[in-house]
Amino acid sequence: MSQQHPGRHGRLGGRAASLLAPAVGVGLLFLAFSPPTQAAPTGPAARQPADYAGQKYSAGTYLVQLADKPVATYGRTAPAPGEKVNPRSQAVRDYLGRLKQARDQVLDEVRGVTPLYSYQYVLNGFSAKMTAGQAAELARNPGVVSLARSKANHLAATTATAGTATATTTGTATTAGSLPPADTVGFLGLKKPGGLYSKIPGGQRNAGEGMIIGLLDSGIDTGNPSFRALPEPRPDAEVIAKKWKGGCDPGDDPAHRVTCNNKVIGAQYYNKDVFDPGQNDWPSPMDAEAHGTHTATTAAGDADVPASVPDTAISGRISGIAPAARVAAYKVCWNSVCGTADIVAAMDRAVADGVDVINYSIAGAFDEPDNRPEYMALFNAAKAGVFISASSGNSGPGTAANGIPWVTTVAASTHDVGYRSTVILGNGASYSGVGTSAFAVPSAPLVDAAKAGRSGVDATAAGQCRAGTLDPDRVKGALVLCAYGGVALTDKSDEVKAAGGAGMVLYNVTPIDAQIAGAYTVPTVHVDRATGLAIRAYADGTGATAGLGAARAVHQEAPEVADFSSSGPDVNSGGDLLQPDVTAPGVDITAGTTPGGSDGAFKGEQGIMSGTSMATPHVAGLALLLRQLHPDWSPMEVKSALMTTATTKDNAGKPIQRSGAAATPLDYGAGHVAPNPADDPGLVYDSTSADWTAYLCAIGRPPVTGDGGDACDTARKTDPSDLNSPTISVGDLAGKQTVTRTVTNVSATTGVYTASLRSPPGYEAKVSPNRLVVPPSGSATYQVAFTRTDADFGKWSYGSVSWSDQAHRVRSAVALRASAVNIPAEATGKGATGSVTFTPKVGFDGTLTTTVRGLYAGTVKSGTLTGVNTDFDPSRPSPSVAKAEFTVPEGAGLARVASCPPNISWAVTWTCWCWTRTADRSPGRAAATTSMPTSSRARTRCTSSSTPCHRASPARRTPSTPG
Repeated sequence: MSQQHPGRHGRLGGRAASLLAPAVGVGLLFLAFSPPTQAAPTGPAARQPADYAGQKYSAGTYLVQLADKPVATYGRTAPAPGEKVNPRSQAVRDYLGRLKQARDQVLDEVRGVTPLYSYQYVLNGFSAKMTAGQAAELARNPGVVSLARSKANHLAATTATAGTATATTTGTATTAGSLPPADTVGFLGLKKPGGLYSKIPGGQRNAGEGMIIGLLDSGIDTGNPSFRALPEPRPDAEVIAKKWKGGCDPGDDPAHRVTCNNKVIGAQYYNKDVFDPGQNDWPSPMDAEAHGTHTATTAAGDADVPASVPDTAISGRISGIAPAARVAAYKVCWNSVCGTADIVAAMDRAVADGVDVINYSIAGAFDEPDNRPEYMALFNAAKAGVFISASSGNSGPGTAANGIPWVTTVAASTHDVGYRSTVILGNGASYSGVGTSAFAVPSAPLVDAAKAGRSGVDATAAGQCRAGTLDPDRVKGALVLCAYGGVALTDKSDEVKAAGGAGMVLYNVTPIDAQIAGAYTVPTVHVDRATGLAIRAYADGTGATAGLGAARAVHQEAPEVADFSSSGPDVNSGGDLLQPDVTAPGVDITAGTTPGGSDGAFKGEQGIMSGTSMATPHVAGLALLLRQLHPDWSPMEVKSALMTTATTKDNAGKPIQRSGAAATPLDYGAGHVAPNPADDPGLVYDSTSADWTAYLCAIGRPPVTGDGGDACDTARKTDPSDLNSPTISVGDLAGKQTVTRTVTNVSATTGVYTASLRSPPGYEAKVSPNRLVVPPSGSATYQVAFTRTDADFGKWSYGSVSWSDQAHRVRSAVALRASAVNIPAEATGKGATGSVTFTPKVGFDGTLTTTVRGLYAGTVKSGTLTGVNTDFDPSRPSPSVAKAEFTVPEGAGLARVASCPPNISWAVTWTCWCWTRTADRSPGRAAATTSMPTSSRARTRCTSSSTPCHRASPARRTPSTPG
């Protein structure tokens, strides 16, 4: 069981000031203890029901959930297993009328609120733009069970976009041969004898037949050659006609209309909640960014489509994973930003339309607050039988997003085709990097862009080769060294070209910067940070020169988890849910794009992208194949089949790597998808909405219920580590813990399975029973008891549990983190009297000493924030900076500062300054800056003026009054 505890705190006397949102309050009860020193684990705080009526609100767009269940989960309208919601049935029509009547009644009681969208299938409610008064009035309405402000989510691609003009260089010497595009279908083994395609009648040509994928993304270019009409007559015509209830909206922009066919059968757009529509997007399902077209063609593009990427040597043929599947596109992202209200509207429609799989290449914040309507919409979509593939995000270690058990969360890794080029320095040294250019560049002057800027231009901006920063007199005819960051990677090459440069050497600045292929307007080699620093040191000398070799394709060991790929532990469960679930190809993926697009980002009909956005549709496509072969499998059974058959070895038989070291389950979850054995996994780990509810209650994040009550009152009491996941994770194992799992036999014969256990180092483990006899469709339960021996506190250790019979191996990854003590992060009660009790769990031999500190009354200070201040300079007051100063009592072990209420649509960036009582009260070096969702309460520790504040970490909101 994962619970935060405060760890050891030093004494503190002095002041703390924070730059933060208005209305800050503190109410604290401290429990300090003295176990052996360890890294403090993170996890959920004590559960508290949301009090929407008691909050304050500001003007904005809100999603309002109403009493009564949505169509997808209401008893008389919910689909039976293997069936779809039927919007045309009499039962659904009658229930929709009932929901509308109740919705109208709520709206009639609040003057001036006009819904942007009405939600009926996966949520019951609506979204609307409201004043603060209207939101507060709705929150008090007994028919309203929750209000949540719409938030900005983002597409999960971290890619250099394709080039926009023909590459021109000075004195090019040689050209590369053709470079093959990524063949991820081949890399995954789908086409080989015995592969998944061989199990489908008609093979690859019919892969995905009868299936519909819905993509929530930036739209779709229906004219892309990967979406040409499928040959008629279609053998699955009757199946599709029965399940498909959607339509095709051509759009309201005559210049950017879409036309559907029997391949792309649905296209719709949702822009009523656009945060920043910009000047370059269109009121149409047409894809303005190419992201949606890229993900759709990856998952379900036609087979063997001729492809070439402009401004590269890449040319060949590409195929989607499920080329016979039908595609339905739901445009919810505009300039890469996706509003919650639009997302939920699209989910609502997709489930009503009859999709089998949803691809969700959108990454929310990894430390989500409790009330995320889109997650409840996905919850109900999965409950209604829809498989959801979601990206884990592109922010590196410890930031895995979409960590919810009813979706399959996907990390990004490489495939076996690499593109390499060489930088040859004038001193004879040479360095290899990523490159796709057809041209080599002979020796030319080498200049560091940071020292080649125009007069008056900031060196950092020039070093990043931002538009208009480079001095042509210094750059013309030279190779230019540009730093990662600031602008899109291809924008850097545009600036080098505009200034007359012959080529670019692009180098990473941080370890998680993506080293990826792209289509650049000048020949480019992309190198890692260490190589870049070595080249920069040489460039700083006198007379530095360099040349670039032509690109070449190489067969590389793969997969390797991408540096940018977000990894665990999952912050919401404190590591009790292993995240991500799997990894899949997501680096240097060639797929369909939108020529020209909204900003000319892609020149042709194919382009290269990287990101967990690109990995996610690979898993979505595999889910289409498994659902085609096993229409009776639940979404969680499909997920389990992909996870328990995943591999942790690369194509050379070595452990999967990340950044030069062995990757771990926190990087790749169960492993890299190996789809061929997933067709016959033997045993699966299934779970239901009741299990997900119990899990949410166990981590202190109760779901919103249709009646506004507390779902946790009736939920099964459980430890979050006991969710029936195909992996096992315990984020704070104090001494010993036993986890429980249940497996179901999806084979046609009785299976006799024997357990094999690889205990995580530092632990003893025992499986009971170690032999299972499971009949077809039958289930069996087992337990694994873990006991810490000498594992380091606060450190992760990994192992596995496998069940094998003569034909199957069902593997579950295990991740454990030892904790010296397991105790709630905070104790909260109501009223002026009473008590709260809890029992610490100790994970060491010795004496546990506890001390209670508090209660402490909260201090509330208010301010006003207006506009945006990107500089965030506390020394220069502005309307977008508010300062609140608090005095921390001598001897206090912890000071907590929170912004409340959640009344700002974007995260608040705030800084904590700590100082001792000196004459000038100078903050010195003691500062920490963090971005905190405004709906979260933050916890930060300030020690002294010589030690920086720790980064604030979100915890659950609690009342600001002590009790």
